[in-house]
Amino acid sequence: MKIISGRLKGRSIKINKGNSFRPTLSRIREDLFNLLEHSKILNINIKDNVFYDLFCGSGSVGLEALSRGAKKVIFNDIDNLNVQSVKDFLIKTEFDNYEIYNNNAFANKGLISKEANIVYIDPPYINDLKLLEKNIFPQIANNCLIIFETNQKFEHQDLILKKEYKNKDLIFLKKTNDI
Repeated sequence: MKIISGRLKGRSIKINKGNSFRPTLSRIREDLFNLLEHSKILNINIKDNVFYDLFCGSGSVGLEALSRGAKKVIFNDIDNLNVQSVKDFLIKTEFDNYEIYNNNAFANKGLISKEANIVYIDPPYINDLKLLEKNIFPQIANNCLIIFETNQKFEHQDLILKKEYKNKDLIFLKKTNDI
């Protein structure tokens, strides 16, 4: 797996093969960032935003955001090996505008920084969406863009864009007081 664009374009991302997560495919990452950068509905300039990769796994989405010039990227994963792989990758770069955490996103209240403008959520697919809505969404600041990757049916009143793929969807929500 490689970084698609930006200052780190072409660099390989290490995937811990023993893990049960599935890294976000290159074509989906490319679509994600094309939508962020070019959609009139989203109207996002990645360079003006703090990007939070909540269940980062290999870090591919957050690394792509960093490569494309995000103001800051915050990585989090519960798995020590994933966190170490992201750290090992970032040590070899000139970037210092990132933070890395090793926390259980479902158990830690106050985990999501209020400075985050974009929160990318790609939890393990075995988790219940109600748990996500109950424990994660309330931590996110109002007017934050939430991007949710899921293979489950998910509809929400704050949905602003949905991109469907064969076996998963990218859901874009704008956080309001009601979430």
